[in-house]
Amino acid sequence: MLVLFFTGVLSAHNLKHTLSWDESVTITLQFVKEGDFSFQSYEVYAPKTKIPFQVGRSDVQGRVVFLPNSSGKWLVKIFSEDGHGKIIEVDIDKNNKGQKIVQNTSILGRLLWGFLLLFSVFGVMYFTKRKKN
Repeated sequence: MLVLFFTGVLSAHNLKHTLSWDESVTITLQFVKEGDFSFQSYEVYAPKTKIPFQVGRSDVQGRVVFLPNSSGKWLVKIFSEDGHGKIIEVDIDKNNKGQKIVQNTSILGRLLWGFLLLFSVFGVMYFTKRKKN
């Protein structure tokens, strides 16, 4: 019963994104249940750089738009003040063209990692206490 409760809570904070581009790259972010990821801070990094290419805030519909000037792997870091966020890799080819990519964070994957973490912690506690006895 408790697992079902936490499944619902986790899915409410699941941040998904849609990525598409022709000449400009558009990333739309939204929570699965709560809606838009509006007016959140982002940074765009060109390939092999540590200084942001572009910084700003997402628009009212949770979109980040930028015009890449070179090919390679671009990074987009978007984050909110309460700790939610995502790092998205965008591969741009020589013609600054790409393909539409939809990536969602799997709730099942999060649950499996959570259970693995819990079993690991309790397993270590069990074997530590067992050695003492």
